[in-house]
Amino acid sequence: MSRTITAVNETESISSKKHQIATASVTLGGGSHRDQNFLSNLHPHQLNNLAQELPLRIILAEDRSIDRMVASRILKSLGYQPDTVVNGVELLEALQKKHYDVVITDIQMPYMTGIEAARRICQQWSPQERPFIIALTSNTLPEERQACFDAGMDNHINKPLKVHSLIQALLNCFYDLA
Repeated sequence: MSRTITAVNETESISSKKHQIATASVTLGGGSHRDQNFLSNLHPHQLNNLAQELPLRIILAEDRSIDRMVASRILKSLGYQPDTVVNGVELLEALQKKHYDVVITDIQMPYMTGIEAARRICQQWSPQERPFIIALTSNTLPEERQACFDAGMDNHINKPLKVHSLIQALLNCFYDLA
């Protein structure tokens, strides 16, 4: 599948982005991102460069203020400046106004759940144009994970959010394009 990623200052095709990701893998630890040891061997100063290596526009949809604060701080520690919203309705409104490369969304939110928001994103944007959607949830049951994927989400991260889980999900977004 050929999908276009809009970087912070430019648009690049996935073929050039794959080269950039390979460079980031070397810069961030020298191993395959699929190797769990790769992420555990990262040094804190290497994490600060992730946004420079993988420039992404990220929006976070999370209704709980403490979870929103934790996720935002982790993203900021990686060099990202995420926009935040508190429910699926606000998420869809934000996506109408600005292009994002990645949506990180809680599943259980008021007014519109993350699953319903993902369904609508997949209906409104083509697979090539829509952002990657990462579920952020405390639900770890296999059927809950499957519901996320059935709604069109690309990845799933468990709460409490861990830095390495988030990095893994961001890296997987790019490798899943191939």
